[in-house]
Amino acid sequence: MGTHHIIGLSGGKDSTATLLVALARLPKTSIQPVFVDTGNEQRQTYVYLDYLESHLDIPITRLTPDFSQQIAEKRRFIAQDQRTGRDKRGAKLRWSNRRKREALAELHPSGNPFLDLCMLKGMFPSNRSRFCTEYLKKDVFVDFVDDLTHPGQQIIVWQGIRREESEKRKNARLFERVGPGFYYFRPLIHWTTADVFRFLDEKGVHPNPLYAGLGRVGCAPCVYANKKDLRALFALEDGPAILNRIREWETRVSACSKTGRAAFFHGKELAGARLGEVHPLVFWDRHRIDAIKHWAEKPTRFNAGDWDGFEPALQAASACSSEWGLCE
Repeated sequence: MGTHHIIGLSGGKDSTATLLVALARLPKTSIQPVFVDTGNEQRQTYVYLDYLESHLDIPITRLTPDFSQQIAEKRRFIAQDQRTGRDKRGAKLRWSNRRKREALAELHPSGNPFLDLCMLKGMFPSNRSRFCTEYLKKDVFVDFVDDLTHPGQQIIVWQGIRREESEKRKNARLFERVGPGFYYFRPLIHWTTADVFRFLDEKGVHPNPLYAGLGRVGCAPCVYANKKDLRALFALEDGPAILNRIREWETRVSACSKTGRAAFFHGKELAGARLGEVHPLVFWDRHRIDAIKHWAEKPTRFNAGDWDGFEPALQAASACSSEWGLCE
């Protein structure tokens, strides 16, 4: 049955260069580029994938995660939850009747994988709990590869990983056996960022136009986004739409949370406060997307007084404590 080459394609420079290396070495019929759509991608990335398909004359397989079954199971769990006591942090284990009503009213498949996963979890991913990569990318891709694996056939997954990218990847191997007939190949492992852009230029392939303003291309935004990337993201033509989308997501995920609170960037502690060091209402409001935008627009790290002019909004938001689920 031969060897099947799968290229993990994200729309970023490294995966695009990896696809070009494969096309230069192999017959096009043995190559299958695969893109996993998280539902939190840049609009320009979808346009760029269309460009690659047309320019390179190769179809791109697009996968979309589906959490409908897990959401149905979570709804049953919430409706039947009768636990008593508290967890190790002192939080009540059982869903209150009010939180049950709100969660069951909101917790339905939305058609967007990222939002569905966050509603399912009752929170957004963070640097401490990065479940997005596992559920939205890795698991979907692995299941797809498993379905293609047959006796006598070899599967080689090409990855656009470079050692200079991070400490975690500095010891990555060029070729790696994962299992019987299943391998990883990383042809760019010794390349630099400059090498990648130079190669794209030599091949006559434009890089994703998002690189004109962003340091990396991926989720919009990524939970690892820094101040510079966030400032550039919100300055894009799509910036206002992205901001509105995240506002809506924070409202919907909050309704599906047992605490009634969820912020997109809650894990990065960007706003100079850790949960437990300040009142929970202050913590959560300082980490909601409008507050993070306020933070990103400041040229330096937060200092005393950085919230001047923003506190009235915090006070108005917390004027009625029952809105925060404190009077259940």
